[in-house]
Formats: sequence, C-alpha cells, structure tokens
Amino acid sequence: MDRFHIQVDLALGRMFEIYNLLNKRPKEYVAGMLLYYSEIHMIEAIGRHPDSNLTELSHILNITKGTASKTITKLVSKNLISKYQLEGNKKEVHFRLTELGQLAFEGHYRYHESRSADIDRDFDSYSPHEQKLILNFIERYTEELSRYLDE
Repeated sequence: MDRFHIQVDLALGRMFEIYNLLNKRPKEYVAGMLLYYSEIHMIEAIGRHPDSNLTELSHILNITKGTASKTITKLVSKNLISKYQLEGNKKEVHFRLTELGQLAFEGHYRYHESRSADIDRDFDSYSPHEQKLILNFIERYTEELSRYLDE
C-alpha cells in the first residue's frame, strides 16, 4: 500500500479535478440566468460584505483586482450588482446587490443547502476534536500547496 501522504495527494488531486470541472459549468441560481463560479462567488462576497470596494472584494476572493473588475463588469451588465460612490468620496467605487442579485445570492444558498444535506449530516456527527483535526489538516495542506506558488 502507498504511503499515507501519497494516498492523500491522489485523493485531494481527484477532489480538485472534480471541483475544477464543476466550476466550469454555469448554474441557474436565478430563473433564466446562468452564472459561472466566479460570478456567483462575487455575488456571494458582495452579499456577505455589503458596500465593499474593488480592493476589498479582491482580497476576500483572493483574486487580482483585474479579475475582480472583469467579473464586476459582467455582473453590472447582467443587472446583478450596482456601483455607487459614497458622499464626499468620489474616488472609491462600492458595490451592492440589485434585487436580481439578491435573488441569485439566495438561490446560491438554496442550491448548497439542497446539495449538501448528506455531507452536512456526516460533518455534524464528527466530534469537535475530529472537526478541528480536519480543519487543521486542510489549512496545513493549503499552506503547503501555497509554497509551490513561490517557485
């Protein structure tokens, strides 16, 4: 049998492959509109962090400001988010969900609730110690992977 770290690498590699495939498929979170992973997660970030600016959103999503700007432009054109400036500060642009964007935001959560019920039950059955161990492992593995970005 392979060493544990090899089994972990293979299992996580397969999980990442499936995750990437899923992210390339648009989904209908609001009637009549397909949204990609990057779009719905920008909507989620704005919904969870109302009145954020471009810099804040790029940090929240761990993406470049250029990528955030392109996604925002698409969402504005789809009438899912709106731009505005605060009184007395015409330099910074902030974002909020439109009514349609709020529907997409809520649809995203309904989608996850319906798709995640089984795994949520499994996770709820884990002891606090087991949950902490899993989270620590994921955080540690993420740190290790991020070291490859420095090469």
